[in-house]
Amino acid sequence: MTDYRNYTYRSSLAPYMGGLVSEKRKLGFIYNVQAYNLKRFDDYWIAHGYDDAAITVERVNEWLCCLPSEGKSSQQGRVSTLRSLAFYMNTLGIQAYVPLIRIGDDHPVIHILSDDEIRELFLVIDGYYPEAPAAVFLRMADEYPVIFRFYYCCGMRNNEACSLKTSDVDLENGILMIKEGKNHKDRLVYLPEDLRLLAGKYFSHLKRTLGFEPVWFFPGRNPANHVSKTQIDKKFEAFWNATPYSKSCDRKPTPHCLRHTFVVNRINQWILEGADVNVMLPYLSKYLGHRDPDESFYYYHIVSEAFRIIEQKDTVAASVIPEVRRR
Repeated sequence: MTDYRNYTYRSSLAPYMGGLVSEKRKLGFIYNVQAYNLKRFDDYWIAHGYDDAAITVERVNEWLCCLPSEGKSSQQGRVSTLRSLAFYMNTLGIQAYVPLIRIGDDHPVIHILSDDEIRELFLVIDGYYPEAPAAVFLRMADEYPVIFRFYYCCGMRNNEACSLKTSDVDLENGILMIKEGKNHKDRLVYLPEDLRLLAGKYFSHLKRTLGFEPVWFFPGRNPANHVSKTQIDKKFEAFWNATPYSKSCDRKPTPHCLRHTFVVNRINQWILEGADVNVMLPYLSKYLGHRDPDESFYYYHIVSEAFRIIEQKDTVAASVIPEVRRR
């Protein structure tokens, strides 16, 4: 029998706290530590005299700070629990501030490619012809336009595309099965129709070239193995250096930047269309194979392009661009 620890919540947030705990436990999580942190936040809410469910940055500012004699792990646990509560409330249509604080976590600045940079990059990739026109290099040249579009159009990780098995690709329906991705997550990735057709043409040609159906959707020079992440990194660097933007870019991009760019473009599209990002973000998080939605949103939060979009849709700014703190 599972040893659940149950707490009584008394604040105006009580229904949502209870609902969150119930949902998590239905999914198989014990959620005892988080339930206790919710109880602490429940007491905090009452102690501050808040009699409604409006979670704002001003009201939780004190909660986000490190307490005396508190370690980073404990502080992160409190913040993470509040983040989960805020996301849960947002899915119910109740606007709540989502804190994106990462305790002791320093993220590298990622280069998000502009539309012009993307256009030039794929012109180079699509026009690539190997210096040594051996059969194996010509075959690899056919892989690059597809695999790099998997990163940019589907937000896949480098290693996920490299190690994609043919048996996990449904070209008829345009569905990729990612098995044992990061954090041991399985998920489905859906191809846009034009990319589905391109991938189909590529794979038909690949089978004719090899004379058999390979185990790997993107085989390496030795078709018994998949193309390596290191090889893709090197080819991306060469392709990027061939664009006119490589000389003026202060942060050298990598294939993973295409995944980040996918996230930024998708959230920008939702904002411009007037969609509720707080509702949509959990779905994007699942699609990307992230642990939680704020991991996905951090991609967006760090780029200046986000603020240009936000200025056009200022009515959603409060919920879309939360403040980032490190203490």
